[in-house]
Amino acid sequence: MVYQGLIIRSAEQRYEKKVSRQEFFYTIQLEEGFRRTDNLIYRATCPECKKCIPIRIPASEYRPSKSARHLLRKNSELELRITEEANDFVTEEKVLLYQNYWRRHNPQKNISKEDAFSDIAVFSGFEHGKNYCGTKNFDYYLDGRLVAVSVLDFALDSISSNYFYYDISPQILKRSIGTFSIVNEILWSAEHGYEYYYLGYWIKGHPKMNYKANFFPHELLVNGEWITKPSPDCKGPPKAGCRQAMERAGPRGTLESG
Repeated sequence: MVYQGLIIRSAEQRYEKKVSRQEFFYTIQLEEGFRRTDNLIYRATCPECKKCIPIRIPASEYRPSKSARHLLRKNSELELRITEEANDFVTEEKVLLYQNYWRRHNPQKNISKEDAFSDIAVFSGFEHGKNYCGTKNFDYYLDGRLVAVSVLDFALDSISSNYFYYDISPQILKRSIGTFSIVNEILWSAEHGYEYYYLGYWIKGHPKMNYKANFFPHELLVNGEWITKPSPDCKGPPKAGCRQAMERAGPRGTLESG
């Protein structure tokens, strides 16, 4: 315990802020490939399968591609409001948004208001009375109406994307709001001094996970080592990152919090 106190105080000096034990150890766990679900931290360690690979984006290295910049412009009128209080993670507005989102992905089923409330509580990490202190909601609004919620876990030097649900109306679906939120949050991470944006696990060739490898440069945790994958447009060794594409991409931008 004395040693833990010393290293936490060292972290407080480095980051120039009060550091909780949760934040400190979750930062280490993310680096080692762990992920949060509910109020549990886990890592995929299947003996006969190594397909689940942790993936992260070095935020300061990232510059949006042409298509990503198009999404930023297309969604420029969205308003971002950052919610930090756990009591505001589950509201009537969010429950209704999640119910409609869930029905779109489960068309032959229904979900009650109570079950929707429980689901949101689970991926927000406080179903059993305790929650991770670094969880926040990035709430996206259009003309004063909630259209998407990104559940994010903040560590000392990184942000982990935990869950995302959104409005299923045609008006919102045509905005590619899921991809937009990732681009915006990577840029937000860089602008606010966070080193990495974690996207959870990636499985090569999995149709629902292919999108995660479309952000460059990205890093994959393979055999205990983070390996950099630069943009296919880049030349030179991986450690050089994606400098050439970054220079061509132009200035970055994000939404302001409300």
